[in-house]
Amino acid sequence: MPERGCRRGRSRRLTGTALLALLLASATACGSPLAAVNQARRLVCGTGLRNDLHETRALDAVAARLARGESLHTALGLLSARPASATSMHLVGLYDDRAIASAVGGRFCRDLADPGLREIGVAQTGRDLWIVIIAPLLTPVPADQPVIAREVLARVNDARAMGHRCGGRSYPPAAPLQLSGRLSRVALEHSTDMAQGGSLEHQGRDGSSPADRVRRSGYGAQLVGENIAGGVPTAAEVADGWLASSAHCANIMDRRFTEMGLAFALAPSSPLGIYWTQLFALPR
Repeated sequence: MPERGCRRGRSRRLTGTALLALLLASATACGSPLAAVNQARRLVCGTGLRNDLHETRALDAVAARLARGESLHTALGLLSARPASATSMHLVGLYDDRAIASAVGGRFCRDLADPGLREIGVAQTGRDLWIVIIAPLLTPVPADQPVIAREVLARVNDARAMGHRCGGRSYPPAAPLQLSGRLSRVALEHSTDMAQGGSLEHQGRDGSSPADRVRRSGYGAQLVGENIAGGVPTAAEVADGWLASSAHCANIMDRRFTEMGLAFALAPSSPLGIYWTQLFALPR
């Protein structure tokens, strides 16, 4: 929906200086910094970007906190869910959309070209304009736990089938792991515990170790291993991250393990937003 009071011009294929001139002329006709930022982002910073940013009251409040001197990290604590990424801009002495668009298109394109950005907040105090833009953290839903576990298992077993280099050590191919429902339930218990405590630790808040948690579930294990992660929104990213880390990768490639469990827990207001646990075991 066009901004109220904006003039819509005919499209022309322009680049470089001519494109920026058209942007500035169009921005002058619009009635808010939002319109200027969206046009700078779409026409100058990333011609392949199709989604406009939309303004939210929550981010306006975050921008207002920036104007009062808070850091971006602190101000984002106002949100009900931590974003995947965020950027802020402080513009001084710019009173019309032409000047705002020119400054944004000239100084902040690297940040604005992120296609994941979705939401914007604006606050103005005197000569200062504060802008904050976020990419929401797009996490899976709890009902997807079985699907996500199978996806991670498939990626793990692909690595085991081919062999994998973990840091400075090369591991030979290993037999595929089987998914264990009991281990996944233990993994969910620990992911939930981390989410509730807002900490990424192998030790539970009750002092338990991974082996303790597996043992008290009734699972008889000769050997237990655990990988954890936080703030990673997808199965592909969490599996790739573990495989890229030498210690986590060593667990994945350990030929002694025969079963795996996996689960995640969401904590939108926590620093990481999502907490993952991957368990490995060799049953007795």
